[in-house]
Amino acid sequence: MKITCDSCRTIYQVADDRVPPGGARANCPSCGHQIVIPGGKSRSGKSSSFLTEKSQADFGQTISYDFQQLDQDSAEISALLRKVSQEDPYLKEGVQYELEDTKTGEVSRISSPGIVLGRSEADINVNDPEVSRKHCLVRIYGDYLVVIDQDSTNGTFYMGKRVMTAKLAFGDTFTIGNTTFLAIARRDT
Repeated sequence: MKITCDSCRTIYQVADDRVPPGGARANCPSCGHQIVIPGGKSRSGKSSSFLTEKSQADFGQTISYDFQQLDQDSAEISALLRKVSQEDPYLKEGVQYELEDTKTGEVSRISSPGIVLGRSEADINVNDPEVSRKHCLVRIYGDYLVVIDQDSTNGTFYMGKRVMTAKLAFGDTFTIGNTTFLAIARRDT
C-alpha cells in the first residue's frame, strides 16, 4: 500500500503483509512525523520496510521500523472522526466539565469545548514524563466527549485498548502515559 506523510508529503510503499492487523504507526524517515498505517494482512506484528518512490534504495536495510500496534480498526477511527466533524463541540449551560487525575485526585476544570492535554504547551499540563508535549485533544459535545491522540509517543488508552480516537461517556476514564483521567460533568449548584 502507498502511505503519504501528512507533514512533508513524502510517499512511501509499505508491505501490506508486514503491518499488524490492527494498524500501526511509524516515524517518517524524512521528517520524523508519525504516520498512521491502516491494518495489514499479517498477524506477526513484525516491522515493515518503507520504500520511497524517489529512490530505489531499501531503507529497511539501514533503518529499523518498530511499529506501535493500534488496537483500533482504521475504519472505526475514520467513522468516528467523520461523525464528530459534522458537529461543533459545545459545553452545555449550567454544567461544569472536569477531568480528575484518578491517582492524585487533582481536578482540572474545562472551560472550552476543545482542549489539549500534554506535558507542556497544552491547555492542561500533565506532570508525567510518559506524556507527550501535546498528547491528545479532548472535545466535548454536551453529553459526551471524544479523545483524539495527537501522534503521542506512548499512546492514548480507553478500556485497556490503545486508540487513536474514542467516544466517552461522562464517568468513563482514559489513560495517557501513566495518568488516568476520569471525565466528569456535573450540574452547577
